Amino acid sequence: MSSDELVAQTLFDVKGFVAVVTGGGSGIGLMAAQALAANGARVYVVGRRKEALDTVAKKYASNGQIIPLPGDIAHTDGVKAIAAELEKNEAKGINILINNAGVSPESKASSEADKVDFSNANAVSKWMVLDGTEAWRESYAGNVAAHHFLTAALLPLLNKGREAIPGHSSSIINISSTAGITKTHSKGQFAYSSSKAAFLHLTKEWAHTFVPLRIRVNSIAPGLFPSEMTTGTSDENQKSKITGAGEHFPAGRTGRETDIGSAILYLASRAGTYVNGQVVHVDGGLLLKTPAAG
Repeated sequence: MSSDELVAQTLFDVKGFVAVVTGGGSGIGLMAAQALAANGARVYVVGRRKEALDTVAKKYASNGQIIPLPGDIAHTDGVKAIAAELEKNEAKGINILINNAGVSPESKASSEADKVDFSNANAVSKWMVLDGTEAWRESYAGNVAAHHFLTAALLPLLNKGREAIPGHSSSIINISSTAGITKTHSKGQFAYSSSKAAFLHLTKEWAHTFVPLRIRVNSIAPGLFPSEMTTGTSDENQKSKITGAGEHFPAGRTGRETDIGSAILYLASRAGTYVNGQVVHVDGGLLLKTPAAG
């Protein structure tokens, strides 16, 4: 092996790769899209809000490209339309799929979590169902099923992408959450946390299933990062801010763009071609202080 192959610029090179990032209009999806585009990739950002995607494409293209691809992956027609657009534009396929879009519909239980008397069975029982059965349907549809059907639709394009770059394997990166690993109640977000745990298991099933295709599947389990899901909003640049949180983490802070970006580049580039079926915990050491499952 020549020393040139060990240079960071070679190891983590994604120049010319084609990536698809769902939920790429804000939060962690935007962080991932920025990192890839900054290093020369052509990135399709998928989401339901065209205006947000247009803002991202205009502001963050950097050394590569960011291309808005409006669509709703929660519905069959939306998945078909996204796949058709990519097939039309990318004859050599795609190299990276980042399944990031997610939902967290348990706002009532979350807002009441600090008021619950956990020694009172009736109080706990009432709190557990505040958001109703629809929250469970939304969580599993948005955080698990939508990614399953989009991945299935884009699998032929990922295979084409692998064939177009000899010696490289296409990469699927699933964005889960530490909520899917810890034993805490996640402030009453039982549907959300269990759906994220399901997504982690799906990662391992896909990784095993896709071995003959030489398409790798890994997951990133982020801790607390600024996003519309954690803060409820974003600014004119599609960015969110968290204040007064993270001091109790071993890292002493919440997550940053560089934390997500470095993990994405590792798993998507040559540097990560020997990594498959794994979960990368990008959590500032949260799991060192919080009881985890398993």
